[in-house]
Amino acid sequence: MNVEKLDHILQVLTNLEDFYKENTKEDFQSDKYSTYINFLSSNYIKQNNLIRIYWPQYSSETPKYITDSTELDENMLILEDLNMAIVKHINFSLDLMHSNNFFQCIYIYKGAGVLNLLNKTFQLSSGDLFVMPPNIKHSIKIEEGSICIYVMIRRKYINSVFFDLFHHNSLLVSFFNKALLDENNNDTNYILFHTGNNSDVSETMLRLFSEYLWGDEFRNQIMECYLKLLFSFLFRHKQSDIETPTSLSNIELHFNEIMSYVRKDFRFATLASAAEYMHLSKQYICRITQQVSGTSFSKLLMAVKLKKAVQYLNESNLKLEEIADFTGFTDVSHFSRTFKSHLGLSPSKYRAQHKVEL
Repeated sequence: MNVEKLDHILQVLTNLEDFYKENTKEDFQSDKYSTYINFLSSNYIKQNNLIRIYWPQYSSETPKYITDSTELDENMLILEDLNMAIVKHINFSLDLMHSNNFFQCIYIYKGAGVLNLLNKTFQLSSGDLFVMPPNIKHSIKIEEGSICIYVMIRRKYINSVFFDLFHHNSLLVSFFNKALLDENNNDTNYILFHTGNNSDVSETMLRLFSEYLWGDEFRNQIMECYLKLLFSFLFRHKQSDIETPTSLSNIELHFNEIMSYVRKDFRFATLASAAEYMHLSKQYICRITQQVSGTSFSKLLMAVKLKKAVQYLNESNLKLEEIADFTGFTDVSHFSRTFKSHLGLSPSKYRAQHKVEL
């Protein structure tokens, strides 16, 4: 599937949305799920198997009203074997204030729209890409004839893989640090890219979307590569094209470098090695981590090790001895004691309860 054909399909669907709303206006109710189910039953959508452009996994077990779903869960929208989902916004949809427990990119492929957060409103135009962390209350209204694409990304993927890919980018690291470390996140954390008519960004977005819709068993890996490429193109822009709430202080820049080092070399990292890597004193490293994250360097390091251990327990058949070694613990007994003291279960019991079947 080439980008020109997908572009054509998106435009046809946009026209179909406008036609559907116009021809059902007498009893059109944007707050009812039945309105959307009826639209997705349109002949063009059914005959060309295009429901997945809007709905990642269709289920007949839906509430009567959209207003009953103000908190969206990634497991409802992202297929089990994938780390992300890409969908088209339905232009006649209710601009309902809601939140997601996943990261979301809102991309205006063509046209314009209005994004409302609790304390701020954004007028989005063609080429704008808004990156939003989890748990942000928002609503969006897209203008007639416009095309808006959502990229929904699992939180665990950001934490375990994607973060490391951009450890050198202070702006992105700061964004993800705030999103992942601050459980009381608010709408002061976002990144808005103004890309205009940049063809690298638009074509990569369509290739990502196309792979999601029609890819084979390798699509998850290929989509991850396209997502990395997309962000690489986004950050190639000059800083004036990138909008964030606040600029980074020297302390935040140093903290991001510390976290990048810890995530990369957590197996052997220590306070002394971090200070040597940063060319800073150990006392200053401690002060930075306490000031930015509210906790100590040793606790941050331990949190990174335990998150990696959890990933191994959930997603691999590695022995506990191997996991202890791969995560930088002195031996399996030290690993087991530490793991239980932080998570309340031994590693073996945790694996029995949480492991994904391979």
